[in-house]
Parts: sequence; structure tokens; C-alpha cells
Amino acid sequence: MDLQAAFDALPGLTERVAQRRMAAAVADALSEQVPLLVHAPTGVGKSLGYLVPIVAAGRRAIVATATKALQSQLVERDLPRLADAFGTTSALAMGRANYACFARIEALVAATRLAATATEEAALEVASWAVDSETGSRLDAPPGVRDDVWDLVSTSGEDCPGQKGCSFHQRCFAERAREQAREVDVVVTNHHLLLLELELRAMSDAPGVMLPEVDVIVVDEAHRLADHAADLYGVTVTAARMGRAGAAADAAAKAAGMRTDWSRRLRGRYQELAADLYPGPVLPGGRAHATLIAALTPLANDLQTMIATLKDLGDPDDEAAALLAARRRLRALSRDLGRLTTPGARASSGHDPPDRAGANGHDPPAQAGSGSAGSGSAGSRGAPDASTVPAAGSRPPGAGSDLAVWVEEGRGGARVVRSALVEPGPVLAGMLWDRVPAAVACSATLAVAGSLGVAARTLGVADPATVVAASPFDFRNNALLYVPRAVPQPSSEGFQAAAERELVSLVDASRGRALVLCTSWRAVESFAAALAQLPYELLVQGDDVPARLAARFRDEVASVLVATRTFFEGFDVPGESLSLLVLDRLPFPRPDDPLLAERGRRVEAAGGSRFSEVWLPAAAVSLQQALGRLVRSETDRGVMAVLDRRLADAGYRAALLSSLPPARLTRTMDDVRAFFAV
Repeated sequence: MDLQAAFDALPGLTERVAQRRMAAAVADALSEQVPLLVHAPTGVGKSLGYLVPIVAAGRRAIVATATKALQSQLVERDLPRLADAFGTTSALAMGRANYACFARIEALVAATRLAATATEEAALEVASWAVDSETGSRLDAPPGVRDDVWDLVSTSGEDCPGQKGCSFHQRCFAERAREQAREVDVVVTNHHLLLLELELRAMSDAPGVMLPEVDVIVVDEAHRLADHAADLYGVTVTAARMGRAGAAADAAAKAAGMRTDWSRRLRGRYQELAADLYPGPVLPGGRAHATLIAALTPLANDLQTMIATLKDLGDPDDEAAALLAARRRLRALSRDLGRLTTPGARASSGHDPPDRAGANGHDPPAQAGSGSAGSGSAGSRGAPDASTVPAAGSRPPGAGSDLAVWVEEGRGGARVVRSALVEPGPVLAGMLWDRVPAAVACSATLAVAGSLGVAARTLGVADPATVVAASPFDFRNNALLYVPRAVPQPSSEGFQAAAERELVSLVDASRGRALVLCTSWRAVESFAAALAQLPYELLVQGDDVPARLAARFRDEVASVLVATRTFFEGFDVPGESLSLLVLDRLPFPRPDDPLLAERGRRVEAAGGSRFSEVWLPAAAVSLQQALGRLVRSETDRGVMAVLDRRLADAGYRAALLSSLPPARLTRTMDDVRAFFAV
């Protein structure tokens, strides 16, 4: 189908120059089988910018997003338009834990025959719904089901024994959804499940494992893909994870007539040994690394003893569900301890055939379909069953897959050992770009200073086709960027007091309608106290759950919300309620971030600058996101105030300012008052 004709077939669609340019680039990438990176700011209409050319070319696609909000937009708004115009079918791919599990329901009923807790009573009500449900999906469950209740009627990809070990396999909601969606045109999922699928494909050499084989993969919100890969292919070890592994082993032993207490012993032993770990980075060969080895080696030995004991309990060709789940957990945990303590295991190249899905407990996906769907596809027939697929997350294929390891202090002083992939690019190159020639990565904040070079390096794509679209909104007239002269450097002693005075003047000028984002909880408390004198509804993070705070901020137009920067993730309030956005400091990453510190250390070891190549690009993307959230439509107007004079005075200011839409920069409060007076 001709691309222009495809757009013309969508009723009520306003023609956007940048969207058509993006669509033409996607069509060319599909035709030429080349990777494509697209920077498409809010208002371009990037979802239809890639969906229309894919549908017009008759291609099947997986679209992966970072947020549920964008998934909802695709599934509830964009794809139904294509279904009406072209008959396009689609599905939403979800993790197994999003479906009710008949095996878990049976176990719940058996365990509550004599008595049930309030949580179990609530779970039994959900179980009654699930028995009569067609989908078993949490999306279709009665509203208000709490997480702890749903956990009692669902399972994870790690615990599911698969076809071999489950008598309910033929009735499984997750498996049924997966089969029903095999032949849809577009599968929508998240970054996490896409990365898991790509690794499963690389390890098993199957074209489609948990997701169907397609012609093109689109990564939307691609500025977050590398971070998700770094996290997914890392390792986390906690006392709770030790306890869960032991509990799985206890259940398997009980099914075989043995009495064990592995859960309590493993958890307690971890707490005892990990108490010697000091919070901070763990560098290979250093003292912290030696302490980590001393703490984890005895645990690894305990796991090997448990694995050997379970090996004698059943025939691998005819395993009970509990035994199979326990073996998976123990093997994965044992392997992860080895990755944390053995430098060579951190920097593996080549494939390692692990036994389960998700070293950090990540679930393999299943799918919830919409539209008509067939029962199978040529590309997916013969794909391995979930129980036989090599597991993802334990060691990603590809050179350079090494970890940054650090220790955190959790609640009550508990030690948590974490790690993340230092450079996800080489892994993404091997699993995505080299295996899926027609892959598209797009985002509203992908470019830095008008270039996609940083994104290409981070995502591991070589010589991609690129598109850097301009925002269709009139930022020059509808937005103002304010950097005050009167506030000293953030490192100065008088910064906080001066910033508070400036903030009060700003909120007074905007008549409320302000979101204030702070770099610390101390700043949240200080700014909230300073704003208490003003006659506007004051909302403070921590006073209520984030969802209700956001709803109140949206509904109470003259309100002021003070929060930390993390509150802003997924925050979307178009219209007048958000007319002033205040950042207390430039959004540089935390200097003690262990993953970025390790990346910076390596950049400097190679002769580069950690500030220019790591910290500065991260701040540029964060500033883009902030200003982009302020102006989300042609009629939105607003001021972004950054109370950090470095944005206008520092030598690196050009790299940050050139990454932003063309809002006018001012240093005077009079200009702010004049802007809000209109």
C-alpha cells in the first residue's frame, strides 16, 4: 500500500510534516533492511509515524515501550484506528504473573479448607472470578485487587514448571493468550520482555520463543532501553531471594517426604555473612571484592549441597512441578553468586546455556490478544516450550558483558548486593541490531545537542539511518526558560535561602499551577516550608500516594506540588495545572551512582572525560524531558525555571541549551511576570 494512501485512509488525522518525514524514513528502513534511530519530540505523533508505514508495507511487528501509559495509548487509541481502517490485529504481551494460575488456585483452596486469613479470603474471591473468566488477565480482574492478594493466585516465569510439570497446562491462561496472539500483526510489549525474548532467541537460536517471529522490531521510548538492559542482565542478591530459593527447595523436599529447613537457614546465613559487607562499589581485586567472595562462597557451597540433594529426589525426565521450580531457582542463584565473585564470569563472551528465565526473577511473557488471531504461525511453530528454553538474565551473549557490582544498605541495615551491565551496547548489538536488520528505535528525547551519536553508541548500533525531527509546538512564544541571576552557585552556602526566595516569587507570579522538583528530601521539606505562606493548595510528596497526589494536582488547578525528581517519571499533566516547572538544580545523575561511576572510570581510563561523555548527556536528556512535559499541546504555555545558574553561565551550557526546544532564555523575574500576565 502506498504510504500517502495509508495516511489518507485514517479519518480525522491532521497532517504533520515531521510525522510524514519519520514515516518515510521507517518505510525506507524496512525496504533497505537497515537500523533507524529517530528523535521525535512530543507532538510529532511518532506512534503512527512508525505504525502506518509498517502496516502499509504488510509487515508484522513487535513494539516495545518503557511505560504502561504508552502501551495503553497504543492498544486503546492508535491500534484500534488501524484496525478500523486496515483490519490490523494486535496483542498486548504481558508477563506470566499477570495471569491467574490454576495450579496456584488449587493450592490456595487446599490450604484454606479449615481457615483463611483476610488476604486469603480476598484471594479466594479472585479465584472464583478466574474460574469463570475467559482471559484470567489481571487487566480484566475485579478492580482494586491488591498485589499481595494477586500473588496468591498467580505464578512467575521462574516458578512455572511449564508443560512438563503442570497438569493445568492445557487450560493455562497465559499459554492460551500466547497461542491466540501468534498471528497478530502488531504485538505491544515492554522493554523488559523484549530484552528477555531477544536473549532467549540468541541462546536457543529460535526465531520466536515467547513472542512470535516478526519482520520488524520497534523500540519506543528508546532513551531508556540501555538502562533496562543494564538492569535486566545484572544480578541482585538479597536475604529475601535466599529465603525464596530455600522455600522452593523445602517445598520440593516436602513433596518427596523429606523435612527440611533450608529457607530459614539460607536466609539467616546470608544475613550473618553479608553483615561484613560495606556499602559501596566492589572493584575486582580490591578489598571489597575479597570481602564479597568471603561472604558469598559459603552460600554457594550450601546451594551446591542443596542441588545435589534435590538431584536424588526425581527423574529429570519426569519431574514434579515443585522439584523443577526448586532446581531452577537454586541453579540460577548459584550461577549468579559465581558471576558476582568471579571476575571472569563478569566479562563473559559467548553463550552460556542457563536453566531458567530471569536471574532477577524476571518473567517470560505471555500475550493478551485483541482482534482476530490465528492458532499458530509458520515462524513460531516448533518454538521451544517455556520449560525447555534456556533462561535469560544469567549471562547475556556477546563480548563486553561485564558487571559493575556494589553493595547497598537496605531497610534495617540489611545488605543488598546489586550489579548491572556496564556497557549494554555490545550486548544489544549482538541480540537486536545484528539479528533484526529492520529495527527502529525512537524517543522524544533521544538526541543530545541535535545529534544521535551518543544514542547510537549507548544502544550499540553501528551506522544507523537517523532522523532528528523538530518539535511542532511554538516554544518560542509558548514557553520561557528562566535561570535567575540572584541565586548563587548550588555549592554556595547561601544557595538554599536564595532559591527559596526565588521560588516564592515564581509561584506567586504563576498563581500556583506549579510543580517543584528537588534533588533531595531535605530540599523538599525546605521548599515546602517556604511555600506554606502562599494562598495555594500545597501538595508534598509523601503526604499521599503518588497517583492521588498527581490527580489532585491535575484537578486543583491553582495547587503547588513539591516532590523529588523521581516523582516526575511517568508524570503527565497537560493543560493549565502545570504552568510552572521548577528544578532546584541541574539534573545531573547522583555522583555516587555506582553504575555511572564505573562507566566514567572506564571512559577516563580510555582517555575520555567522564563528565562530557557520561554525566552531561544524562543531564541533557533529563532537561529535554522536563521541558517536553511542560508543553504537550499547541495551546499549552509555561515557564521552566532552573534555579541553578550553571545552565546559563557554565562553559558546558551550550551542550545543554542546544539539546532543548527553542524556548526563550531569560534571567529576569520581570519577564516571568510578563509571561504569566498574558
